[in-house]
This record gives sequence, C-alpha cells and structure tokens, in this order.
Amino acid sequence: MVIINPSFATQPAAVNRPAGPAPVLAIGRVLAAVVAGQRADHLYELASGNLRMMAESQTALRHGEKLLLQVTGKDHKHRPQLQILSPSSKPINDQLRAALPQQQSVGQLLANLNKLAKMPQQSNITELARDFISAIAGKSQTSDPAGLRQAILQSGLFLESQIAKGEIPPKDLKRALLKLSQDISHRLNDLNQASIKTGKETPLPREYSPLSRSNLANTPSITSNLGAAAYPQTTTKPSSTSLPGELIPQSRQAATLTPSDTELEVLQQLLRDVRGSIARQESHQLLHLQQSDKSQSQYMVEIPVRDNDDIDVWQLHLQKFNREDANEQSPQTSPTADSQQHKWTITLSFDLPGLGPIRAKVSQNPDINIQFSAEKKATSSLIESQCHQLIQSLSDQGITTENIQCRSENITVNTSEIYAHSLLDTQA
Repeated sequence: MVIINPSFATQPAAVNRPAGPAPVLAIGRVLAAVVAGQRADHLYELASGNLRMMAESQTALRHGEKLLLQVTGKDHKHRPQLQILSPSSKPINDQLRAALPQQQSVGQLLANLNKLAKMPQQSNITELARDFISAIAGKSQTSDPAGLRQAILQSGLFLESQIAKGEIPPKDLKRALLKLSQDISHRLNDLNQASIKTGKETPLPREYSPLSRSNLANTPSITSNLGAAAYPQTTTKPSSTSLPGELIPQSRQAATLTPSDTELEVLQQLLRDVRGSIARQESHQLLHLQQSDKSQSQYMVEIPVRDNDDIDVWQLHLQKFNREDANEQSPQTSPTADSQQHKWTITLSFDLPGLGPIRAKVSQNPDINIQFSAEKKATSSLIESQCHQLIQSLSDQGITTENIQCRSENITVNTSEIYAHSLLDTQA
C-alpha cells in the first residue's frame, strides 16, 4: 500500500500492488508512471517500468496520462508516501543529475555479455548472456524499414507508454535490462546464501552499484539525497563516456572479463554494467520528459545491432517540428494544411570496424537533403561511389533528391540545443 498526495484536503489516494507487499521505494526517488487503465471509480492501474500498481485517486485520471510521483516518506503504517509533482523540470533535473554519474553506454555490457557467452568455464551463467543477446536485432532486420521501426520502438525509450496501451513488447531493451539485473541479483543472492552455509559470507548484490562515470559522483551539490537513494555512488576511477543527448559514433568496446574471473567476479561486473546501462536509458527518458514545447519533439535512441559474432551500437537522433515554427512559410503564402506538416531531421551515428566513425543526416524541409560524414577518407570515397545507388533506391520509392553531400572530416560531439540546456547545470 502506498499513499499519494497525503497533504491534499480531499481523501488521499491509496496505491497498492495487486498482490504481495508494497514496493520498496527509496525516499526522494521520482517515478515516471503512466495510467494503464481504470478498474473502478477512483481506482486506476499504473505502470512504472516493470512495476504495476493499483492506485486509488480522488483526482480523475485519464488513460495514457503521464504522471511524475516522488517518494516523500512513510506514514505510521510504514506505507510509502508519494507526491504528484507539477510539470516543473526541477525534479526531473534532480533525477537526471543523480543518474548522470552512473550512466554508461550499453556497449561495455554488450562486450562483456558477448565474451561471457563464449566462456565455457562459466557454463552456469552463460545462458544469461545468450538470452539477452538473442533479443538484440540483427543487421538484416535494422536494414529493413519495418525492422528498423520495430527496433526503435523496442529500444527501451517507449516501454512505459507501450505498457500503458496494454502492450508488453517481449524484446524491449529496457525490459531485458531490468530482467537481466534481477536475474543477476538473484544469482548473487544464491551465492551469498551458499557462502553463509560454508561460513564465508559474500557481500549482498545491492553493494555492487554501477561504476562512477564522473569526478562529480561524490560532490554534495550533484549527489542529492535523491541521487544517493536511487543511484548508489561508488568511488571507482571514472572513465570517459558520452553524455545522454550527445551524438557521437560509438566503437566496439573491449570486454573487461577475463578467463580467470570467478563466477562472483563476473556477476559483480555484469551488475555494474547493466545498472549503468539502465541509468543511461532513464537519462534519455528524463531528457525527453523535459521537452515542454509541444510544437517540436526529439528522441535520442541507442540500438544494439548484431553483426556476425559481435555487436555494434547505432545512435539515432530524431527531430520533429512544425514548418511554421521554422519560418518556412513565405510571406505571400497563406496558412494551409500543408504548412502545418511536420519537418523531420534524422541523424544516424555509428562506428564500424574497418570503416571508422560515420554520421548520416537526413532532413526533409520539404525537400530531402542527405549529408554523410566519415573520418576516414577511404570510407568517404566509398560512400560517394555508392550515392548513385541511393538516389535510384529513393527514386524507386517515389522520393526525389539530388542534394547528397559526402565529406571526410572529424566527427565531433553533436548535442541537441534542448538537451544541452537540460544538462547545462550538471556540466558547469
């Protein structure tokens, strides 16, 4: 049982799970929940990640409505108290700052899982890696328009909204990360119980928090009570990783697991990696929640792609906004339905073995413009030699474009203006 908005003059709302005890929620944590449906008068079902809750609310809620709930404490019956937050960006900023030092690219986790799947000495836990890898889209799927769309929808960014619609995507990346984290924690707990019986206790899994990715990880101004509760801090030496909202080609990372690692050491490292990947997923979701301008929206998506015996990470930055907002309409043209159409810009970034870092940008305004950037001159020349095939393929789809540029240049970090503003206080 959880209490929502206990300070309201009206009867407070009550939340409880369909079965079992109330969820354990750290004080200060912010939950992004979606109204999944209404069961009876004042009784609603909420979805937050992989957590389902029944909520009694005196305030009418709409199906699909997004809520921000913050844990403020416990009542005399030890039930968590939650406050419905206003659309203010401050609680999102607090949660984002807490997640930033812990987030890391999913690439490190993928490298370790890929190696674990090929380590016969770890046969007791290799199925964890194989199950996760099997859910990752292959290169042939992401090269197909329908397959790429499916991979974007299953990237983890839209998990809660899909659950609100009554859909549970079986291969959603965030869902798979949450399940992997749970499975690893159970394995660590089993090892702990076994070691207790033999008289040698193993640290509990909660002690293995994600690796710190920032020198600010333990700075009081950054690490609030919210951050300490939701994302436990460590003093591990930080390593470089791109911030959420930054578009920079990600190369394949080297696995940190070694053949001499014990099962305990492997599980500890994997739990750090998976929690860091979840923190990055949630950072992207929090950045998206900060967008208040309804006339435009942006999505930053990272998609793991299987290619032969290894895994690459593709980054997609999708921007959608109205033409009127971009002043595309000429003074002599009166507003029409066409002027209300959306304008799109899509940027794809990846780093492939042998080809190096590549960035492709496609914009529609209303003509189609395509720009390729590659750090290796040989790669740029290869792309340029294949442009005629791209033009023909687009023509077969009824799309005409003659503006295709291909450059050989250093690919720098590309950060969205909206996202950069969101991260300004954290980076300062």
